[in-house]
Amino acid sequence: MEFSRKLLSTLTAGQSTDPGRTAADATAFSDESLETLRLNISNPGLSTASMKDNMLRLIYGEMMGQDVQFGAIYALKLAQSGQTVGEKRAGYLACYLLLQEGNELNIMLINTLQKDLTSSNYHHVVVALVTLCNMTLPDVIPSMVSHVLTALTHTHESVRKRALIALKSFYTLDPDLILPYLDQIKDSLYDPEPSVMSAALGFFAIAVKDHAGVMKELVPALIKILQQVVDGKLPKGYLYHGMAAPWIQIRCLMIMAQLGHDDLSASTAMTPVVLRAFYKASQGVDAAFGVLFEVLRTLNSFHPAIILELCQSKDSTRNPLLAIPRFATSTNPNLKYLGISMLCQVNPDAWSDAWWTEDLLGAVVQALESRDAAIQRRALDLLYRMLTLENAQNIIDRLVYAFFQEQDGGLQGASSQQGSASSSRMSEKRHQPQHSQVSLPFPSRKEKILGQILDAAERFGPSEEWYLNLMFDLLARGGTAITLQTAEKVMSVLERGKFTHSCICVDFFFSTSSLCSLWYPLT
Repeated sequence: MEFSRKLLSTLTAGQSTDPGRTAADATAFSDESLETLRLNISNPGLSTASMKDNMLRLIYGEMMGQDVQFGAIYALKLAQSGQTVGEKRAGYLACYLLLQEGNELNIMLINTLQKDLTSSNYHHVVVALVTLCNMTLPDVIPSMVSHVLTALTHTHESVRKRALIALKSFYTLDPDLILPYLDQIKDSLYDPEPSVMSAALGFFAIAVKDHAGVMKELVPALIKILQQVVDGKLPKGYLYHGMAAPWIQIRCLMIMAQLGHDDLSASTAMTPVVLRAFYKASQGVDAAFGVLFEVLRTLNSFHPAIILELCQSKDSTRNPLLAIPRFATSTNPNLKYLGISMLCQVNPDAWSDAWWTEDLLGAVVQALESRDAAIQRRALDLLYRMLTLENAQNIIDRLVYAFFQEQDGGLQGASSQQGSASSSRMSEKRHQPQHSQVSLPFPSRKEKILGQILDAAERFGPSEEWYLNLMFDLLARGGTAITLQTAEKVMSVLERGKFTHSCICVDFFFSTSSLCSLWYPLT
């Protein structure tokens, strides 16, 4: 708060702060302030310290939606001639906000960044790298790659760490630009500074998603890193609630899960250290629970033979699935949600009586009736994963019931009755559509349940008559969740089947088309 007050007093220094009574007053004050700012920064005798203060005002004006493009050239000059780190940061920040792709000033920005990246003052190098971490200009980034790669061997760990963060940012914008340098970046995994090594893990956690096949050589390095962390070899500053570097462990496990997928050799090599991480995490709380969840997800991402072998063990240190009842049967809603989420990660082939108990079954049934909507929805996801030919009818009925409850807002109402919720459970709540006409980049909860119903009915429906009755019921009561795409999917299922009553197919199609045209009228 003290910093905010000082910043506000700096931005309004020497100016009247009386509130405007009309929009015209506010516009006049804004125009007057911008003109004063323009005159100040164009003064050739202005010191860099004063230029920094004026640049902060210019940034504030840009935040308020004012046209401050006139300050771009002065921002570049401040970034070039700034004597302190604060002055350079203000200049670079203004450049980041004001310069666009194709701007002629981008050439000057490239020259300024290259100069700072080769500076003997590591503070200047760090400022330039921080700027590049947020850079999105495609005509600037390619010229910076070689300089950032050189920074990976800098003597100061702050430079090496930020160089890796900048490379990760470059990779998200243009993977092909960074892929040729993977071998050079891999060396950072062996950096003696844990912060640099952690930054390297952050890079590979992103890159491995699309290029796991060319990163199998990372397995020995990841095993060594995770072993060191689990054995407490990192400085005490990396302890969090008694847990050794939980975020480093989670990143390692995420990368291992990708590398071990359907690779028995890599999975076998990584399993011992993953189990070691599980044993250590099982003795902790809070952040340790996140590590336990990631261990379970990693082992189930490995080659199926690994989890099938482990799930038969009665030894709690060898079978991570034995830890699930501790959470699933908890009275704490956050821990119960974690336990149900763990069950959702288990490979269906690994379900066995060795770890599946009556108490665990009771916990799942209880979760289906929970007043907490997030727990109830997670339990439905678990039911969907448990689908078999024997239980399909009951599970589909339950999904249909949940679909119509979601339609009527029943689950949302249940959610509002809960006074507390963890951030992980609130994330599901944020995914609920606020208006039926809003187009979301991800499916709504209703659409997700509908997709599960359609898939389950197609795979396990007892008859085509039963399937059609279910589809007609969904069509009649599904509301806007039923789209023309849904109808087309159902029609394709009917076409692939042995259904011979074409009149009913036509009736279904025209009924669907007419209802969908009411919900989504053509314009």
